[in-house]
Amino acid sequence: MPNKSMLGVIFAENPEAKMGELTQYRSLAAVPVGGKYRVIDFILSNMVNSGLSSVGVTTRYNYQSLMDHIGTGKPWDLNRKQNGLFILPPYVARNNIDHVLGGVDVLYGALRFLRRSQQEYALIADCNTVCNMDFCPALEQHVETEADITLLYNVEDMPECELSKQILLTPESKSAELGEPSRIERIHVYPTSKKSDNVYMNMFIIRRTLLVQLIEDCVAHGEHTISKDIFIKNLSRLKIFGYKYDGFVHRIDSIPTYFAFNMGLLTKEKRDKLFSEGNVYTKVKDSVAAKYGKDCVVKNSFIADGCNIEGTVINSVLSRGVHVAKGAKVSNSVIMQNADIMENCELDNVIFDKEVIIRAGKKLMGQSTFPVFISKHIVV
Repeated sequence: MPNKSMLGVIFAENPEAKMGELTQYRSLAAVPVGGKYRVIDFILSNMVNSGLSSVGVTTRYNYQSLMDHIGTGKPWDLNRKQNGLFILPPYVARNNIDHVLGGVDVLYGALRFLRRSQQEYALIADCNTVCNMDFCPALEQHVETEADITLLYNVEDMPECELSKQILLTPESKSAELGEPSRIERIHVYPTSKKSDNVYMNMFIIRRTLLVQLIEDCVAHGEHTISKDIFIKNLSRLKIFGYKYDGFVHRIDSIPTYFAFNMGLLTKEKRDKLFSEGNVYTKVKDSVAAKYGKDCVVKNSFIADGCNIEGTVINSVLSRGVHVAKGAKVSNSVIMQNADIMENCELDNVIFDKEVIIRAGKKLMGQSTFPVFISKHIVV
């Protein structure tokens, strides 16, 4: 199946994600990760690596930093005369400013993009499911099984405390046992007890014209959610199949999961799983190389361009332009752009947003499961 037969739509927001002050001034898709990436870079790169040449990014609010980051789509080779990258601002009527209640409403705002596109199929995905995936096999299965909708999922031993944030899928047992494409038998939306190990990745493939039809039908009946009003409602009427993905998956939907993802990148095993397949592209910023002082100590850390390291950095992720002064120690932490950590400070299990300043001699200690977070432009 030619890759040009599918377009992509990425949700820049996820109402279930509880990111606190990380998303106070930016969209979820624009949250910095890994020292030089943004959350959206992974799913957008996956789509480009899978041959998609038309991608729409839906926005809702606080999307200035997102637009600045993705621009015309040049780093992803999406600055084209035909197809390319499209920013899809929310459609807001003058008399109905709070009409966006769910994913259906967001897609309704993108209807013009969907109607005008020429691709036969659409891949709809949240921005905050981090993986490195080729979508071509999923599309091939979708076509071969003549499915109406194909839900992408991975198998995960989900802790009971996290079930209420996930959608679990139950494929038909025979097909699942034989390793064949499995028609979905039941869908459990945010269950209170464990029903399955198959966790929906918040990505699905559907025929573009069918998607438009389903959106219009939902809007006409005052329905708003994709999982309940499109999937569950049509489970017996439409052929809904599952596609199992066996690679690395991490969902960034809270401060702890954000912190865990950044710390996980410091382990070779997780880096290999995430970066061993297709390339992950991002906006390139030309800056000077990192500068390391004579007596500095750096161990198992990501240090971005433009940093000035005079103290000690251990097991940490530092974005561009961070200054760690002499005598300061940073460990198990995520420090964003242009932070200034002055002399004899000690940081452990903390997250600094952009341009935070911590005065000399201060100490901040958090826990790996509950890191200390300091908002943008704060002076400590």
